[in-house]
Amino acid sequence: MTILVTGATSAVGYFIAEEVALENKKANIKILIRSDEPPEHLKKMGFSFVKGDLTDKLSLETALEGVDIVYHAAGEARENVPDDLYYTVNQLGTKNLLEAFVKNGGKKFLHVSTVGIFGYQTYKEPIKEDYPKKGSNPYHLSKWYAEQEVFKQAKEHDFFASAVRPPYIVGPRDRQMTPKLFYFLLNDKKIPLIKGGKALLSFVHHRDVAQALIACSKEEKANGEAFNIAGSSSSVKEIFEMLGKVCNKEPSFLKIGFGTAYVLAILSEFVAKITKSKPKITRRRVHQFSTTRTYDISKLEKIVGFKPKFGLKEMFEDAYSWMKEEKMV
Repeated sequence: MTILVTGATSAVGYFIAEEVALENKKANIKILIRSDEPPEHLKKMGFSFVKGDLTDKLSLETALEGVDIVYHAAGEARENVPDDLYYTVNQLGTKNLLEAFVKNGGKKFLHVSTVGIFGYQTYKEPIKEDYPKKGSNPYHLSKWYAEQEVFKQAKEHDFFASAVRPPYIVGPRDRQMTPKLFYFLLNDKKIPLIKGGKALLSFVHHRDVAQALIACSKEEKANGEAFNIAGSSSSVKEIFEMLGKVCNKEPSFLKIGFGTAYVLAILSEFVAKITKSKPKITRRRVHQFSTTRTYDISKLEKIVGFKPKFGLKEMFEDAYSWMKEEKMV
């Protein structure tokens, strides 16, 4: 059996590759990379590597030769990139990968989506999988279109497909969310609390996402289904208080209204565009940290039999330990 993992140079893809290798000791694990030389930390793990780019269909057709199963975690999630890039990589790139997968006779396709497809609407109860998909951000839209393409192609070509929808993913190798949160504490910065920091946010550990996806691959009832996967939820204020305990720093807060924060985000994005730098705050982040979003994972538990293992504090302790090893703090 040959398994291909995309996005293994990022955190969640790395853990998928690691967990897949542990689960399938006799399988040939291939890692899709865009560069000629794979990263050292992946080379040490004994994987084989194939060169390919999601935007280059011909390269994918070659890379997927002989591949039975694909775990697709690659994508564009960075902020401050052109909107078109999200669609080119996430939507079109996934379509290219699926077409190469079909052409080579692939059997199972496991996909990493996002809860961002539900948008920033506030619900009194945890969001279920069948709730309206109201994501309006280009990143969220591109991921929703990609997820739809996965199930469309699976139905047309009769292969197994399943997807998980994580919220903020935290753990070792996270160079996105975790460093940004710890930045405020480690640099003695005022932490803006939009709407008093009462909004509830959800997080999940990279390893839980990886293990959930593998569990989906082994459960026939997961075929054609997408699942929410979330570990713990807490208010923004409580999250920073907990982070302070992890890094031994006392948080200092600054309460700010949504309107003020949104205007500042617009100005920050405008200045960043003119100066070709990164905005200090974005409208996307203002929405993220001011809107309560929790997720019902009972479908994953009932159908797949999987429940996340990492608690919130454990996630961030794991991530912070890695940051110290990497001399990021």
